Amino acid sequence: MSLSRSGPARLRLSEWARREGISRLTAYRMLRRGILPVPAERSPTGRWYVQVPGSRFGRSVIYARACGGRSQADALNDQIALLSEWAASHNRTIFTVVKEIANPLTDPLPRLARLLSDIELTEILIKNPDVVGIGRYPLLVAALAPQQRTLTAVRPVQREDDLEEAMTELAAHMV
Repeated sequence: MSLSRSGPARLRLSEWARREGISRLTAYRMLRRGILPVPAERSPTGRWYVQVPGSRFGRSVIYARACGGRSQADALNDQIALLSEWAASHNRTIFTVVKEIANPLTDPLPRLARLLSDIELTEILIKNPDVVGIGRYPLLVAALAPQQRTLTAVRPVQREDDLEEAMTELAAHMV
């Protein structure tokens, strides 16, 4: 199956049935009754093919950011582990992982800017909205929407331990 947004992929009916978790016979019965959820066509040789639309999630990337501090490597690794687990459970294929050490309040985020400018990337996964800076998340989501691209916050709300970590990072940055 194609992961690009360019157009539908063509699969044999039996292959499509296997991917959907149903038997070939059930798929053929659905086709005969006209209730197959995807368009199908018969080839000159008699085989049935279905048109499967391309995935809207073509190239997903993980973006992890930590402020400078003693445990920055641990914070980055924890974010990457969480995001990788989420991506696997939601059938996303990770194209690359980008790490950045910067304070979003005072430092520029050049690696994030590079990801945002790459139109080949269809989804950027982040831990929570504050990773891109306080108040920036809704603006970035709105800016990416016309291009059919998304910025996905896996945890839309910070938890207690995240707030504690953020306060520790802020205190370390002030020192």
